[in-house]
Amino acid sequence: MSPIHKPRRKVVLLAAGATVLIFIGVAAGFVLLLSGAYSTAATTQHFRLTHRLLDAGLRYSVRSATRDIEVPPLDRQGMVEQGAACYAKYCVQCHGAPGASLAAEGRGMLPIPGNLAQSAREWPPEWLYYVTSKGVRMTGMPAWEYRISADGRWSTVAFVKQLPFLTNSQYEELQARVRSLDCAAPNEPPLPYSEDRAKIALRQYACHGCHRIEGVVGPKSYVGPALIDWSRRKYIAGAAPNTHENLVRFLRDPQAISPGTLMPDLQVAEAHANDMATYLMRLE
Repeated sequence: MSPIHKPRRKVVLLAAGATVLIFIGVAAGFVLLLSGAYSTAATTQHFRLTHRLLDAGLRYSVRSATRDIEVPPLDRQGMVEQGAACYAKYCVQCHGAPGASLAAEGRGMLPIPGNLAQSAREWPPEWLYYVTSKGVRMTGMPAWEYRISADGRWSTVAFVKQLPFLTNSQYEELQARVRSLDCAAPNEPPLPYSEDRAKIALRQYACHGCHRIEGVVGPKSYVGPALIDWSRRKYIAGAAPNTHENLVRFLRDPQAISPGTLMPDLQVAEAHANDMATYLMRLE
């Protein structure tokens, strides 16, 4: 055999060996999963290595995704107060606060929600904003960009950056001052239609929790009718002609279209309702 061919043969054998090992690993994983031996209980902790790998993966992912985010001034008057109001409404239940424990649902989660006083020390503002906006899959951390305005999310970041310096009494005093403040919902103007953004909205408003939706991955749910050929339907909830305008109205205020409907008010922003309606009206 030619000397040139020997290294090439070695590379081919190594590649084949690696492929076989990967296949065996994937097959073993499927066997473990389908056997029922793998525990999905939240009372069974992760392996230490698993936890560290997931944490490292999160940090690298967030670092990559935030390269182009520009941080606005976080010292604008009233910003910390507004952020404190958002934190009290949406965050303290899972993350706690100075002198305030996590709520029962937060204490029972796996992985445990992080202490944001530590995150505020270790993470730059753009990282905190990104995670607040986009959430973190498989952790229970929601994507708040569909529930809190961009200004509210930056205000929350401004408040979180103050957490390491607040005492219990200071936190309680601040919360007493902001009790009358609300945390504004998204109010950004509508953007040109995007199918990907429409699918995200359908997931973020949990539509796939009750409906099977073409193009949206989710549980096999039959609580509500399947949304697979929406454009062919003549009526919405049997009460109004199936038009884009009526569908937007139904998504935002179901009871106004069909009193007594089981469809809940999901507090859908108008821009999101337009995207969702456009997507559904294109399903044939």
